Amino acid sequence: MSLTDSRPRQICLPTGTSPSGRRAVAWCACGYRTTPRVDRDRALAALLTEHGWTTPVCALCERTHDGPPEVLLRQVEIRDDPDGGQYLVCRGVPRSCLDAGAQLQLRLDRAVSDSWGIEMPRPRLRVIHGGGSDQVLHAHDR
Repeated sequence: MSLTDSRPRQICLPTGTSPSGRRAVAWCACGYRTTPRVDRDRALAALLTEHGWTTPVCALCERTHDGPPEVLLRQVEIRDDPDGGQYLVCRGVPRSCLDAGAQLQLRLDRAVSDSWGIEMPRPRLRVIHGGGSDQVLHAHDR
């Protein structure tokens, strides 16, 4: 969304097809549907070319998901933000996604502090001990 665009961001991902008589109609997550086509492949192709779609990139870890359009909604979730827009995250928001999001936020904070010449406090880490060395988690306090 640009600074001049006040509309909230709407996610467009193909949700699948449904029969329409002897033809097929493709649907988008935003509610858009194509006109009936000869088969489901042509309906999906028409949806992607006529309506377009949002590149399925997780807003937290920045992972780009790929695969057939009908598989994408099994890989990502559409979430609503407080401003009325939407964003994508990995389905189930795994721990690796949350960790990558926290690291991305630290990099963004550091970039802003460097560009403005502001000295930011160093992040404090706390150690949460688990059953073994592979279960030790590090998380920064906010």
